[in-house]
Amino acid sequence: MGMLLAPSRARMTPMRATGYRLWAWVFTVLVAGCGGKFAGGVGAEGGAGGSGSGAANGPAGTFGGASAPAAEDGGAVPGAPTGNPSTLVAAGGTEGGAGPVFVGPSSSSTPQAPLPSQAHLITLAAGQTCPWGMAIDATSVYWTDCGDPTGGTVQKVSKTGGAIVTLASGDVLSGITVEGANVYWVARTAQGSGGAIKTIPVAGGTPTVVAAQSGDPSHLVADASYVYWGDLNGGGVMKAPLGGGAATMVAPARSAFQIALGDTAVFWIEPSGLMTAPKTGGAAMSLASGFISLPPAGLAVNATTVYFSAGPPNAPEISDVPINGGPVGSLASTQASIGGGPVAVDATRVYWADSSGAVYAAPQSGGTATLLATGQDNVDAIAVDESAVYWLVNGSPGGVMELPLSAVAW
Repeated sequence: MGMLLAPSRARMTPMRATGYRLWAWVFTVLVAGCGGKFAGGVGAEGGAGGSGSGAANGPAGTFGGASAPAAEDGGAVPGAPTGNPSTLVAAGGTEGGAGPVFVGPSSSSTPQAPLPSQAHLITLAAGQTCPWGMAIDATSVYWTDCGDPTGGTVQKVSKTGGAIVTLASGDVLSGITVEGANVYWVARTAQGSGGAIKTIPVAGGTPTVVAAQSGDPSHLVADASYVYWGDLNGGGVMKAPLGGGAATMVAPARSAFQIALGDTAVFWIEPSGLMTAPKTGGAAMSLASGFISLPPAGLAVNATTVYFSAGPPNAPEISDVPINGGPVGSLASTQASIGGGPVAVDATRVYWADSSGAVYAAPQSGGTATLLATGQDNVDAIAVDESAVYWLVNGSPGGVMELPLSAVAW
């Protein structure tokens, strides 16, 4: 979620390279076979429905504002726009209906005025080496710095800014989630040949192992009882009790990368499409297939709908499909170079970033999308609450960004 062979991502860490190699066949097979079109519907896997983040300390500043450091990103201020602000019109229709209209950034090299919202962009943490996964709770933002290739860290910072706290270190880290009073993350070997799911209280303490994992875990999510993750080596979608214990398979999966939870089901993206299965285990079903799903693809779920980013290079889409199956809708199109990026949802909008460095939001019901920020180098994760949207910039260097929703002219 032919650019796969020469990705435009700012860096290709050993951990990311593993995922890309496992997905390398996607471009050839799916572009030739379907041209990036979607096929919706629910069916048993293989049936009619289709087959199956170094600590930084200091107060928060702003990028693009008076307190922003002028040369923290190799001379260019992160958050400064790289071209004309884009206009994006989102459509809520289904595939085959009236498509979304996109007017891309100007190719002019003339410097443009910053977006009004960009003046309010806050840097919660700067100088990150390899920020990878992110989660939020009521008071803090948590993230993993992957280590690239060793010595990763689990960190947090208050949503109001302040000192960055390192909760844990060591290993190569990727996905992270927070549930109740604990943080959970993926700790992996440098070669991606194995790892473990670990946890620590949000207030700090000693990390413990929730579950050992012999495969290659990536992203993870949690509910009140279990933590769930996918195995890039084809080991399936797994879960383990939050307090620790044996891991069990929820459903077979082929290189499950992104993963999300609904009330009763787990959802994931694999090379053959968007899949779902009951949390309690059972047969996997296809919600959407026949599209190009690269590792940057994003996934988010609310009570009724799954939102995901995927599609052919230079024309990925933000799509939606009912959680129980049905027509696949096209919410918006972007001009990302290697497919879609991370996705988040709140009560009314969908938020996403693409590999062009742009961050957007659009109504879940369809309509005009809003460009929130540009020049965000390599956004790896995005999250939203009732007051702000947050994202990780995995550039040179990386950082944790916050944009108050009150600063946006909706």
